[in-house]
Amino acid sequence: MFDNTPVSRALVLVALTAMLIGPGESALAQLDDSGQYTDRIHLKNGDIITGNLKQLDRGKLRLKTRTMDTVFINWVDIESIDSDKYLRIEKSDGSFSYGQIQHSDLESGLVVETHGEEAKLPILSVSTIQPIRVNESFWRRLEGDASAGIDYTKGSDILLINLSSNLRFREEKYELSFGANWNETLRTEENNSSRADLNGVYTRFLRGRWFWKGSAGFERNEELGLDLRMLVSGSAGRYLAQTPTLRFELNAGLAGNLEERRDGRSKSVEGMIRSSLDIFKYSLPITRFSANVSVFPGITESGRIRTNADISMRNEIVRSVFWKLLIYHTYDNRPPEGSSEDDYGIITSIGASF
Repeated sequence: MFDNTPVSRALVLVALTAMLIGPGESALAQLDDSGQYTDRIHLKNGDIITGNLKQLDRGKLRLKTRTMDTVFINWVDIESIDSDKYLRIEKSDGSFSYGQIQHSDLESGLVVETHGEEAKLPILSVSTIQPIRVNESFWRRLEGDASAGIDYTKGSDILLINLSSNLRFREEKYELSFGANWNETLRTEENNSSRADLNGVYTRFLRGRWFWKGSAGFERNEELGLDLRMLVSGSAGRYLAQTPTLRFELNAGLAGNLEERRDGRSKSVEGMIRSSLDIFKYSLPITRFSANVSVFPGITESGRIRTNADISMRNEIVRSVFWKLLIYHTYDNRPPEGSSEDDYGIITSIGASF
């Protein structure tokens, strides 16, 4: 059987994550409930729904209510909106407007007030609406999710553990995101393996769907003989497709790579090409499909190439609780001697968003 020490430690971490997902989600929900539900959505059929406007994206307005939990309303079914929130409104041409929505008939346009001046936006030009919580504390402006998964096979006596968390902080013209993942494979023999990463990304939104990003992160992968990688990168890109159900982005730039490997330390400069695809389905069950590919061709290490790829599907089960399936693959054509060129796996987990 397993060595009790690592297994016990791993199980304790999973239990702690489960505690964070459970009571943590409840606490965050109570914090959110302390706000007033003052946004009024007037529908074309005469109904009026009062709640807390969360977001317009992919043709659906997300509204949190006291009695019906979170509801999604078709944008084309809304007659008018009353809201006192300060909003960032993205148009289909990639430009942004900022301000508060004034009561107006959406058939004739969306009226937005900014610093005492009003502007009318054609309803079909509005792509997304996101609240900017300028008057709220830092903690209330955070959004994110946390998940945990565990799998044990008696026949092979292998225990697989996964912990994951993501946080986002949004301002008018930029967004900060942080992500952390830890995967542990515990076996009866001594060849246990660990895979973990921690990263932060700053995204600055520009005109015409353009953006630039700066990121910094740490990575560890024992399967590839990587004790620690520190990666700093800068890139520019564009959203090539933005529809109510699909978003596709592509960006490219440079990265500085410092590695601590089994065969020593190395420094290098790499090119970086990244693509990201998101497909959404808001009919129940709410589903999100994502695919991400990153390619790092060596510049100072000519001929070296690294790739990271993952595909995930996420289904909401009940009230912000979701089930997630993740398939990942990591490749390095010049790993340390005695290490594998690639690492791949399938992870299932349960999580909660807040």
